[in-house]
Amino acid sequence: MNTKKNNNLIFNLNDIEKRIFKDRWVRFAFGPQGFKQSKKLNFGIVNFEKNNISLNHSHHVEEALYVLSGNCKIKIAERTFSIKKDDFVFIPKSTDHKIITDSHPVRILFIFGGEILINH
Repeated sequence: MNTKKNNNLIFNLNDIEKRIFKDRWVRFAFGPQGFKQSKKLNFGIVNFEKNNISLNHSHHVEEALYVLSGNCKIKIAERTFSIKKDDFVFIPKSTDHKIITDSHPVRILFIFGGEILINH
């Protein structure tokens, strides 16, 4: 039985559409925009290319990040932190944040609690 084809309970990163935004690309695994539709869980991978500053933004839900590869800076509210592979980051709801890369790209796993749509 091929679970991937039958009910989308198991799937691969390569099965997920890469969505290109101005400052990054994203693969939404779970969520309203995800390969697997979900209203209570948003989970995926985001990639920021080198020498990039992402859009400053906030969400109405909490966000957790895990750095899969690379290193960068993240500005959360008024504080800037250096983050690297294997670091976890917590971003409180309604808190401005942005990613700042230097000479290396960074790939991050993200998770949101609750329903959220990302369109920019």
